[in-house]
Amino acid sequence: MSDTPDTAVMQDDALLPAYLDPVHHAPLQTGADGASLIEPVSGAVYQIENGIADLVHPRPRADDPELPRFDRPLYAVEEAFLKWTFRAFGSDEAELRARVVDKLDLAPDAVVLDNACGTGANTRLLQARLPRGILYNTDLSMELLAHGADRLAAEGPGTGCRTIWCGANALYLPFADKSFDAVLSTGGFNQFGDPVRAIAEMTRVTRTGGRIVIVDEGYAPWLRPTLTGQMVVNDNPLMAYDPPIAALPDVAQEVRVEWMLGNAYYCLDFRVGAAPSPVDLDLPHEGLRGGTIRSRFAAAQQRRAAEADR
Repeated sequence: MSDTPDTAVMQDDALLPAYLDPVHHAPLQTGADGASLIEPVSGAVYQIENGIADLVHPRPRADDPELPRFDRPLYAVEEAFLKWTFRAFGSDEAELRARVVDKLDLAPDAVVLDNACGTGANTRLLQARLPRGILYNTDLSMELLAHGADRLAAEGPGTGCRTIWCGANALYLPFADKSFDAVLSTGGFNQFGDPVRAIAEMTRVTRTGGRIVIVDEGYAPWLRPTLTGQMVVNDNPLMAYDPPIAALPDVAQEVRVEWMLGNAYYCLDFRVGAAPSPVDLDLPHEGLRGGTIRSRFAAAQQRRAAEADR
């Protein structure tokens, strides 16, 4: 683990969500070299690079498509893109990020996951909301994590929030169920590849009552047919994405959707309930037709089956 705690406020290590094998969710053991984590049963080995555990699964393969090449380091590409985006769509970055973090409803001692955090653009803001809390920053890119962790260390802690950086695939989070009070994901969601699994993973690691906030590119649907909308989507095809509402779990409650950053990004958030919202399926309807939700559904199924047999 790589963390930057304030020496005046040291949280009990027992409060830290433990790393688990991202596939089987089995406990990991520290390797004899002190620079790796091992799942004893499968023998899977995960390296620790510069104090940051690399728990990304699946591992890159030799026949994987070659990653795009840029004229500068990846972190510089990401930071330049963010700066350009806020300028192009006319929004104040600090104000917008604060609005997004507000949606998490954080307590000062909360345990929070910033999922696909990149270089940690939300880190200082989250730390300020978590003076006695714990923040986990995860990302697929070890390069981005290393840059963010190094920059934060150079700036100094300046907070009582314990901050931990970890390599992880959003589809295979290396944490136990109900590890976090809230989960944030700003950017990257559209490229996770499996929205249902991604949200299921975020839901799995969030405690009942916690909020999940997802923000990513998605030009407002009512503006896409306009000339400006067509040009925006042409410039960045990810702008054609819609909020992944259909991928939400049945325990999602208090669901909210908002378009922000000049209507170029969607913000979808919800609270994780203990169970689906109850519906009285057997409450009788008033009126001549009568019946209940359940009996009317059963009758409709019977009609469809009879029609299929004709």
